[in-house]
Amino acid sequence: MDSAETDGSGADSAVSHPPGRPAAQKTWGKFWLLTSAASVSEMGNTFLHLAMPWTILASTGSALMAALSLGVQYLPFVASPLLGTLIDGYERRMVFMVSELVQGVLIALTPLLLMADQVELVLVVLLVAGCGTVTSNLTSDFSLLPMLAPENRLTEAYSRFGAVTELARTAGPAVAGLVLAVVGGYGALWIDAATFLVTAVIAAFLPRGEKPVVERGFLRMQVEGFRSFRKIRGVPRLTLVLSVYNLGAGAVPTIILVVAAGTWGWSSGLAGAVLAAGAAGSALGSWLGGRLWHNASAERRIRLWFLVCAVSSVGLLAPWEEVVVLGFCCLMAGEGGMNVTTNEYRFRAIPDEVSGRVNAVMRAFILGGAALSSLLLGWSVTLPEQVLRFAPALITSVLAVLIWAGVRSFRAPVGTESEKAA
Repeated sequence: MDSAETDGSGADSAVSHPPGRPAAQKTWGKFWLLTSAASVSEMGNTFLHLAMPWTILASTGSALMAALSLGVQYLPFVASPLLGTLIDGYERRMVFMVSELVQGVLIALTPLLLMADQVELVLVVLLVAGCGTVTSNLTSDFSLLPMLAPENRLTEAYSRFGAVTELARTAGPAVAGLVLAVVGGYGALWIDAATFLVTAVIAAFLPRGEKPVVERGFLRMQVEGFRSFRKIRGVPRLTLVLSVYNLGAGAVPTIILVVAAGTWGWSSGLAGAVLAAGAAGSALGSWLGGRLWHNASAERRIRLWFLVCAVSSVGLLAPWEEVVVLGFCCLMAGEGGMNVTTNEYRFRAIPDEVSGRVNAVMRAFILGGAALSSLLLGWSVTLPEQVLRFAPALITSVLAVLIWAGVRSFRAPVGTESEKAA
C-alpha cells in the first residue's frame, strides 16, 4: 500500500490490491469457498477443545493433564510474531493449506499416543498443532479473505465471514458431544483430524497468489515487523484498546460457565447451551457489523461497538441469572460487530507485505490480555457479591471506550478505513 493518508472521514479510500488478487475477481464464489474451509476448520478447533480434554481424562484420569491439553493449544498465540514472519515469507494459500494439513496429521496421531500412554507427547503434539491454528487464522483473516472479496464490499465480506464461522463455532461443542457419545474419544479425534484435511482440500481450489520476494533474513524480518507495528498510524492504539478490553472481558465465556455450573447449580447441558447462545450472539453481531452504521466513519463505528460491549457488561452485574445471561449474549454480539469493524480496519491500514508480521504482533498483545483476564476474573468470581464478579469486564469495557474516544481522529495510510478488532 502507498503511504498517502486519508482524512479519517470514514469514506472508502483507494486500497492497493494485495499481491496475487485475481484481476477478474468480481464474484463471491471463491470467497464462499474460503469461508466454507475456514468454517470447517473453526468447527474442528472448537470440537478439539472439548474432545481432547474429555478423551485424556477418560484415558488417564488426570484432570491436570486434561486442563493442560487445552492450555497448550492457546500457548502458540504468544509466539504469533514468529509465525507472522513465516506467513510473510511464502505464498499465502500454500501456508494455509500446509497449516491445515499439519493440524490434521498431528491430531490423527494423538489417539495412537494415548493408546501407548504417551500423554506428555500428546501435549507436545497439541502445542505444534496450535502453531498451525495460529498460522491458519492469520492467513485466512488478513490475507486470503481480502484477496478474494470484491474491494468495494470488504465490510460485507468480513461480516459474512464472521457470521458463518461463528455459527460453525456454535455448532462445534454440540457436534463434539454427539460424536463422543456415538464413537468414543479416539474415533472423535480421528473424525476431527478429517475436518482439517477437508479444509486443506477445499483450499486447493482457491486461486494461487504470488510468492513474496524475501531477500532478508529471519531476524531482520522480525525487526521490520515490530518496527512496522510501531509506525503504522492507529495500529498501536487499536492494539492497546483491544488489549485493555480483553484484560477484563476476554475470559467472560469461561467464567460464565464456572458461575452457571458452580454458583447457580445448572447442569452441564444447560451451561453449554448458554455458551452456544453466546456464540450465536457473536454470529449475529458479525452479521450486523457489516450492515449497521456503514456510512459512519471508521473511528465512530469502532467506538459504537465498544460502547455496545460496555453497556452489555452492566447486565453481567445483575443479581438475576436471566439478566446475566442476556447481558452475556449482548456482549458477545458486541464483540462480533467489533471484530468485523476492526479486522477490516487492520486490512486497510497494514501494507500487505508486512500484514502477517504486524497482525501477529497485535494478536500476541491482544490475546495476552485475554490470558491475563482468566487470572483476573478467576479471582473476582470468588468474591461473594454478584456485582463484583464481573466488575473487571465492565471497567475495562468503559476504559476501552474512553481510550478510543479520547484521541482525536487520526490520519491513516491509504486503504485505512475501519480497523477490525480481532
